[in-house]
Amino acid sequence: MEPIQGQWTIGQHTFHFEAPDLLWSKHQGYCTLDEAMRMVSLYRELGGIRPFFLLSDMAQAEGMEPEAKRYVSENLRPEWLLGVIYFNARLLHKALARGLLLAAQLTRSEDDPPRTEVHFVSTRDSARELSTRLRAQREEHRV
Repeated sequence: MEPIQGQWTIGQHTFHFEAPDLLWSKHQGYCTLDEAMRMVSLYRELGGIRPFFLLSDMAQAEGMEPEAKRYVSENLRPEWLLGVIYFNARLLHKALARGLLLAAQLTRSEDDPPRTEVHFVSTRDSARELSTRLRAQREEHRV
């Protein structure tokens, strides 16, 4: 399998992939429907190559348009993601993330994979440490 490499900018939000399976994002400002559509497209493209952890810095994020929330909840697929880890998140972000994933879970069929786990930590280093632990747990369950 060819390694994934890249950096992307969607609106004010930035993304970069770190091998083997980390997509780092920094969300800044408000997320529009167009930006949400482009983000889901990026997740689809990367997740089609291999599932990944999404590690998101939310320090400067301000929320999402209602249409953007709906689009993400209806189009994000759990098979693309190994897990989502938010850091520097405020209560608004926690509520938003939980709501998006609950909506996605409610719209999935019984044949779909289970929902993606979402975690909240305080720092970037904590996000990296948690992704390492989660990856090790996944490997243990495969053996």
